[in-house]
Amino acid sequence: MTSLSVFSDIPPAQKLEGSLLKFYKQDNYSSKMFLAYRVCMTDEGHPWVSLVVHKTRLKITQDPSLNYEYLPLLGMKSFIQAALELLFGKHSQAIAEKRVGGVHTVGDSGAFQLGAQFLRTWRKNLKNVCIVSCQKEQYGLIFQDMGFTVYEYTIWNPKDLCSDPILFFDVMEHIPADSILVIGNIIDCRLTQNQWTKLMSIIKSKRLFPFFDIPCQGLSTGDLEEDTRLLQYFVSLGFEFFCSQSLSKNFGIYDEGVGILAVAALSNQDLLCVLSQLMNYVGALWGNPPATGARIITSILCNPALFGEWKYSLKGVVENIMLVKEKVKEKLRLLGTPGSWNHITKQSGTHGYLGLNYPQVEFLTKKKHIYIPRSSRINFTCINARNIDYITQSIHEAVVLTEG
Repeated sequence: MTSLSVFSDIPPAQKLEGSLLKFYKQDNYSSKMFLAYRVCMTDEGHPWVSLVVHKTRLKITQDPSLNYEYLPLLGMKSFIQAALELLFGKHSQAIAEKRVGGVHTVGDSGAFQLGAQFLRTWRKNLKNVCIVSCQKEQYGLIFQDMGFTVYEYTIWNPKDLCSDPILFFDVMEHIPADSILVIGNIIDCRLTQNQWTKLMSIIKSKRLFPFFDIPCQGLSTGDLEEDTRLLQYFVSLGFEFFCSQSLSKNFGIYDEGVGILAVAALSNQDLLCVLSQLMNYVGALWGNPPATGARIITSILCNPALFGEWKYSLKGVVENIMLVKEKVKEKLRLLGTPGSWNHITKQSGTHGYLGLNYPQVEFLTKKKHIYIPRSSRINFTCINARNIDYITQSIHEAVVLTEG
């Protein structure tokens, strides 16, 4: 007799990342290309890992004195301190005053999971979450599952192909008061000092609670401090906020999923109360965090020589990305590809928009076996000397053949 499964009424979930990678893997064409990987890629087509990480990992594994005891619920103290100094600056007054702290989180979305749990319990007046970003962010689903009403706003101008400050402030005018304001990858906003001052005024007048996202510090501009300068400005003026800091991509330890939820408070007493509540949620969500990634990062950040090597490797990645973007733009210009391609080099970071429409994306996928998302936002580290000519020629054909 066949019994009926208790799971028989469960439908398959809608895939969050779509099936682009699945179609790519099913394609038998020998020269197919996938330009939508989340991680940094090397010229050889492998995930990039900072060389100093390899060296440090080996040293740690060979350390006979290593203690494999569980880490504290909040994480390794030295790791959190090093991560906070990276985020706010080694000589940050807020760190000296002990009004910023952190919790070691798991995975890219762990900080948002933890922060949302806290805000749902202790800030019941904040019922709306407004996510402002240049792209679709996955953490909206986390807030949605927690019972928040989520509004998503894009500040990407599809006509001018850039992040648009005018659009940003238009969005801010429409955000309801007493909301959680999530700003995705703060460096993408490209606001001037005066515009950030204006934003702070809006945050105060609308009683918004900021929740920042720093997904890959150092990989936007190549300058660790520049990528978080605006965050440091916020904390120096006494703003209270949460910040998700992911340390997986900029160290190249993607499988470790290392990060922290940083908390900025008005006083050390307030901070300690918040951290104590967060510790309770950690116990329920994932318990003691994993140690390997945290040990690697702490060893590098706390050793001046290793830290210097890591900074140099980050700068090298960013310079290579900028060079690739320049080459793509120049090759399209030499091919006589219709339109302006200046937007390619104006964007910072590993990923950027090509500015192609859907028929052009379809052409690349079906005719040229080049797999990119419908948004045409690609990972520029996937482009190298071996494939750049084919990619730019294919983009040229896609634009010419689909014009009109």
